[in-house]
Amino acid sequence: MKICLIKASAPSYFKDYKKARGGPPQSIFSAAAATPRHFQLEMHDETIRMVDPRKVTADLVVLFFATPDANRGYELASAFSEKGSQVVIGGLHATFMPDEASEYADAVMTGECENVWDELLQDAQNRDLKPRYTGTYADMSKLNPYPRHLITAEQYNWEWSVLVSRGCKHNCSFCIIPGMLGKTRYRPIPDIINEISEMETDWVELHADHLTEDRDYALELFKALEPLKIRWAGETTIRIADDPELLEAAARSGAKYLLIGIETPSKAALKRAGKGFVKPENLKSQISNIHAHGIIVDTTAIFGFDEHTPEIFIETAKFYHEIGVDITAPAIAIPFPGSRFYKQLEQEDRLLSDNWGEYDGAHAVYQPKNMSCEELEAGAEEFSQHFYSVSRSASRKLRQIKDFGLATTLQIS
Repeated sequence: MKICLIKASAPSYFKDYKKARGGPPQSIFSAAAATPRHFQLEMHDETIRMVDPRKVTADLVVLFFATPDANRGYELASAFSEKGSQVVIGGLHATFMPDEASEYADAVMTGECENVWDELLQDAQNRDLKPRYTGTYADMSKLNPYPRHLITAEQYNWEWSVLVSRGCKHNCSFCIIPGMLGKTRYRPIPDIINEISEMETDWVELHADHLTEDRDYALELFKALEPLKIRWAGETTIRIADDPELLEAAARSGAKYLLIGIETPSKAALKRAGKGFVKPENLKSQISNIHAHGIIVDTTAIFGFDEHTPEIFIETAKFYHEIGVDITAPAIAIPFPGSRFYKQLEQEDRLLSDNWGEYDGAHAVYQPKNMSCEELEAGAEEFSQHFYSVSRSASRKLRQIKDFGLATTLQIS
């Protein structure tokens, strides 16, 4: 049986963001890693290259996508169904909108794939797919490494992703990770080290939604990484800046880039979103601590919280520049189905669009509380123009050359 795994992705602001910051997507690579070798397998990530269904022949097509890419996913599902392929839809959007997804597929797979994957493949071989496969939390000690021959590291600019954990203990209002993946579960550190040791890449993404949530685990992981002499990127919270031992260990192990959820300078918005542990008044010194260890700080500027007024865009641009953020991108808060934010807006009858293609971080798909939709959409662009003005960009580059050196500063550019 020939299987085709596809990460569907439509042209959008969301896709551009993911392409700039992402390595191999967990969805298709986890499914590929769980697939027995006797199956013929091909894989496509539309974040890097679009798929032409006319050129793909497969007995089984499994599509994964997030909400902004749902329209594209359904388009592909229909095209492959017309060709006679069995079609399964999985991933984040399908997990929270399974009935909708079932209108376009022979089967819908919700949650994590590993514990239902063998059953699904056997049913597909018999052309007897069940309508629904409900994945449960995988045993992290039994996961296989991502295959590296189907889509190569070169196609991700020599950055590769190694899974460290799934899940998160936080429940931020705009996030759906806990709803799908639950509380944090970790892979055995020897498995991670063995996988990285066999790789030939310039950068490694240590894939975790909160890399340093378990401090003891993180310290042990960083110590084990030191002999490998790699450069790595990861995602964590600003709390790492307040832990000198942990921050030093991360730097020694090769940390060069951290994606940190700061989101907004509004304390009220942070508290409502479940991120009250982010204290705007402390961020400048915290980011300075991270910079002192040669680590780049990236964060998103999220707009559209109920506490935001039209002044928030320039306020955020000035604030992010002042506290020393190295890389940022504006995004209108996306009310992903399954998130607390989506449920709130639904209850308040403030959702304005059911076109999933507009749920991309560039469109106001809900009625903001203290501004118009037009002001919200224009404000995100206003933020970029202010933060990336010639004078502020030049000032940042001079600071970054001092903090990181010229070579790293050019990479940031």
